[in-house]
Amino acid sequence: MNPDDPRMDNVECDLAQTSYAHGQNGLQIAEQIITTRIWALLHVRAGRAQDPDAFPAYGPDASEACAARRIVACLIDAGWRPPDTECLNLPTGD
Repeated sequence: MNPDDPRMDNVECDLAQTSYAHGQNGLQIAEQIITTRIWALLHVRAGRAQDPDAFPAYGPDASEACAARRIVACLIDAGWRPPDTECLNLPTGD
Protein backbone atom coordinates (compact mmCIF):
# COMPACT_ATOMS: atom_id res chain seq x y z
CA MET A 1 0.00 0.00 0.00
CA ASN A 2 1.34 3.42 -0.87
CA PRO A 3 1.29 6.29 1.67
CA ASP A 4 -1.22 8.18 -0.53
CA ASP A 5 -3.60 5.19 -0.70
CA PRO A 6 -6.98 6.16 0.84
CA ARG A 7 -6.94 2.89 2.79
CA MET A 8 -4.12 4.37 4.87
CA ASP A 9 -6.89 6.11 6.82
CA ASN A 10 -7.59 2.66 8.33
CA VAL A 11 -4.00 2.33 9.56
CA GLU A 12 -3.82 3.67 13.11
CA CYS A 13 -0.43 2.19 14.00
CA ASP A 14 2.41 4.70 13.42
CA LEU A 15 4.92 1.88 12.98
CA ALA A 16 2.77 0.25 10.28
CA GLN A 17 2.34 3.60 8.52
CA THR A 18 6.11 4.07 8.51
CA SER A 19 6.65 0.51 7.29
CA TYR A 20 4.20 1.01 4.41
CA ALA A 21 5.92 4.30 3.57
CA HIS A 22 9.24 2.45 3.35
CA GLY A 23 7.87 -0.09 0.88
CA GLN A 24 6.94 -3.00 3.10
CA ASN A 25 3.77 -4.88 2.30
CA GLY A 26 1.03 -5.96 4.68
CA LEU A 27 2.35 -9.50 5.08
CA GLN A 28 5.81 -8.25 6.03
CA ILE A 29 4.30 -5.86 8.56
CA ALA A 30 2.06 -8.58 10.00
CA GLU A 31 5.05 -10.90 10.34
CA GLN A 32 6.95 -8.22 12.26
CA ILE A 33 3.98 -7.55 14.55
CA ILE A 34 3.41 -11.24 15.29
CA THR A 35 7.11 -11.97 15.80
CA THR A 36 7.50 -9.02 18.16
CA ARG A 37 4.45 -9.97 20.22
CA ILE A 38 5.55 -13.61 20.53
CA TRP A 39 9.05 -12.48 21.47
CA ALA A 40 7.59 -10.17 24.13
CA LEU A 41 5.38 -12.93 25.57
CA LEU A 42 8.31 -15.35 25.81
CA HIS A 43 10.52 -12.77 27.52
CA VAL A 44 7.79 -11.67 29.91
CA ARG A 45 7.16 -15.28 30.92
CA ALA A 46 10.87 -15.99 31.34
CA GLY A 47 11.32 -12.83 33.38
CA ARG A 48 8.31 -13.56 35.56
CA ALA A 49 9.57 -17.10 36.21
CA GLN A 50 12.56 -15.46 37.92
CA ASP A 51 10.67 -12.50 39.41
CA PRO A 52 6.85 -12.50 39.44
CA ASP A 53 6.87 -8.69 39.48
CA ALA A 54 8.92 -8.39 36.28
CA PHE A 55 7.57 -6.44 33.28
CA PRO A 56 4.69 -4.69 35.07
CA ALA A 57 3.93 -2.59 31.98
CA TYR A 58 3.01 -5.76 30.06
CA GLY A 59 -0.03 -6.22 32.30
CA PRO A 60 -0.96 -9.06 34.60
CA ASP A 61 -2.08 -11.53 31.92
CA ALA A 62 0.75 -13.30 30.11
CA SER A 63 -1.43 -16.08 28.68
CA GLU A 64 -1.48 -17.28 25.08
CA ALA A 65 -5.07 -16.05 24.72
CA CYS A 66 -4.14 -12.55 25.87
CA ALA A 67 -1.14 -12.52 23.52
CA ALA A 68 -3.42 -13.59 20.65
CA ARG A 69 -5.82 -10.73 21.45
CA ARG A 70 -2.91 -8.28 21.50
CA ILE A 71 -1.74 -9.58 18.11
CA VAL A 72 -5.22 -9.23 16.60
CA ALA A 73 -5.50 -5.70 18.00
CA CYS A 74 -2.12 -4.75 16.50
CA LEU A 75 -3.09 -6.19 13.12
CA ILE A 76 -6.35 -4.22 13.15
CA ASP A 77 -4.41 -1.06 14.06
CA ALA A 78 -2.12 -1.83 11.10
CA GLY A 79 -5.10 -1.79 8.74
CA TRP A 80 -5.98 -5.49 8.60
CA ARG A 81 -9.68 -6.29 8.72
CA PRO A 82 -11.50 -9.54 9.47
CA PRO A 83 -13.23 -11.18 6.50
CA ASP A 84 -16.79 -10.10 5.93
CA THR A 85 -19.57 -12.47 6.93
CA GLU A 86 -20.49 -13.19 3.32
CA CYS A 87 -17.02 -14.59 2.77
CA LEU A 88 -17.41 -16.85 5.80
CA ASN A 89 -20.70 -18.25 4.48
CA LEU A 90 -19.46 -19.21 1.01
CA PRO A 91 -19.89 -22.86 0.04
CA THR A 92 -16.81 -24.99 0.56
CA GLY A 93 -17.07 -26.73 -2.81
CA ASP A 94 -17.88 -30.18 -1.43
